[in-house]
Amino acid sequence: MKKIFTLIAMAVMAMSANAKEEVAIESFVPWDNCTIEGSTITMGSGWKGGAIAVGADMTAYDYVWIKFSNATGSPNFGITYDEWLKNESWGPSYASTQSVMEGSGIVGIKLDKKTVMVHGNAETDGVGIGDVYAQHVQQVTIQGQSGEAEVTVEGIWFGTAEEFAADGGDVPVRPEVGGSLTMWEGELVYNGWGVSSTVDAKYFDVAEVGDIIYCTVKDVTEDYNPLFKHQDYSDFTELLNNDFDKDETHFQATIDEDALAYLQPNGLRFQGVGFTLIKVELMVPSSTGIANVKSLKSQKAVRYNLAGQKVDQNYKGIVIENGKKFLSK
Repeated sequence: MKKIFTLIAMAVMAMSANAKEEVAIESFVPWDNCTIEGSTITMGSGWKGGAIAVGADMTAYDYVWIKFSNATGSPNFGITYDEWLKNESWGPSYASTQSVMEGSGIVGIKLDKKTVMVHGNAETDGVGIGDVYAQHVQQVTIQGQSGEAEVTVEGIWFGTAEEFAADGGDVPVRPEVGGSLTMWEGELVYNGWGVSSTVDAKYFDVAEVGDIIYCTVKDVTEDYNPLFKHQDYSDFTELLNNDFDKDETHFQATIDEDALAYLQPNGLRFQGVGFTLIKVELMVPSSTGIANVKSLKSQKAVRYNLAGQKVDQNYKGIVIENGKKFLSK
């Protein structure tokens, strides 16, 4: 991956705070087993794709979005933030948000302006600087998933929420009591652990404690096993480990305070096997709504020492937990 980034030019656009900015598809750099002809990207099997370098402060904007057509194979559009490239961050080594494309349409990703980074190295012992990911948008990526994929890119922009909505983008509005908000809809077959889909963090900005994440499924098999997981691909700690209600038509869980604090800056990722995901909704229950649902709770955070080794809660010394470093006494 590091070699790939060295091949990507770091000057893509001059940013303006007052108007949306387009990212040139001509700047797309294919990875292995990926080709681009004009604005059509063809990806081979196994998370192939490519990237467009950004390397700029995007805090003036709210969203990055892509208009696309002729998408097959459910390719993913995403962004990454560059702190993991600098061997000076004790925070998450990789952060991205991805949206599945199919057919024609528009998908957007809300920029992360909330996550606080912790900078440092072995000499300085790290220092929190109140930084946010949106200040370090590294690249735009387009990738296939487990199989071959293709997509024609009509345009990619950074802009405000108003500009995104004016282009036809989905800017969430909180549902009324008893109502629901569709956060993802399609038909994605979970036939192996390499398949995953995501719900963008923007939907959880309108969520509240007590709301329900309701997932509609079909074609359930004997090994039916859906999991909620973290968006951050460097940490596969499960946000929820089978502690939710499920049957052959759906699985669901109620958001508690801890989970909401995680979901709002990070979004939600699904992984699993033995089902086809059709829809993911945020439901606002009424006083007589769905009862006896289990809470969506974050597991106790995993701790690591400075060597990157997992340690338990009794470990004494400098530890890293949830991307933050502190002294455990």
